[in-house]
Amino acid sequence: MARRLGTSITETARLVGCSRSAVVSIHAKWINDGDTSSRRQGVGRPRVIKEKGRRRLSRLAKQNRRQTVVQLTVQYNAGPSASVSEHTVQWTLLDMGLCSTRPTCVPLLTKRHCQLSLQCAREHRDWTMDEWKRVAWSDESRFLIHHVDGHVKVRNLPGEQLLPSCTAGHTQAGGGGIMLWGTFSWVALGPIVVVEQTMKAANYLNIIAEQLHPYMAFVSPTGNGIFQQDSSHVTRLGLCWSGSRSILMNST
Repeated sequence: MARRLGTSITETARLVGCSRSAVVSIHAKWINDGDTSSRRQGVGRPRVIKEKGRRRLSRLAKQNRRQTVVQLTVQYNAGPSASVSEHTVQWTLLDMGLCSTRPTCVPLLTKRHCQLSLQCAREHRDWTMDEWKRVAWSDESRFLIHHVDGHVKVRNLPGEQLLPSCTAGHTQAGGGGIMLWGTFSWVALGPIVVVEQTMKAANYLNIIAEQLHPYMAFVSPTGNGIFQQDSSHVTRLGLCWSGSRSILMNST
């Protein structure tokens, strides 16, 4: 506007507060293009880890959420992508929302579990020793391969705090773990089964069919044995199992 009104280049520069060369270039741009806005694209430093690399880094972080930035950087650089620094990996994780937080602590027993356990104990408090000898007990548990201290953190997106891999009881904290299912009774120890996958209802029923039936036939050949299961897998499927060999007694 100053140039249109006939103001000199020097006076315009003083009025606007810029150099004479800036006045000349900006005025020429307005004459040629009709505006003075910048058309530069991609302002800012380009990402070192592109979209494909970000997806790969996300998979690596979720495979073991307790890995440090150093460990993730080593794993990422072992792939076909270009090598990146720990700072770049850390920034990319934060940009994707994979923040590092303390594992969520979940209760081992809920209030309902305690109520059902107490109810079962009251219902069977008058049982004799011979009656208890007929019971076969089972349990499933996950065991740590390596012990870890309490300073471990996990990476999770918002809303993932209660995922098994993000809770304090998950076994990948120090390098992995193993889940086992087993049963025992007064007569003899039962089989130990390595659970390769997550213990879901269908997997649980396969173990019952393949492992428990032969065991109950051995410890209770007269068919008066009682199987005490501590899980809700069978209950969720609506299975009520009773027969000549065993009776399903639900508690927790």
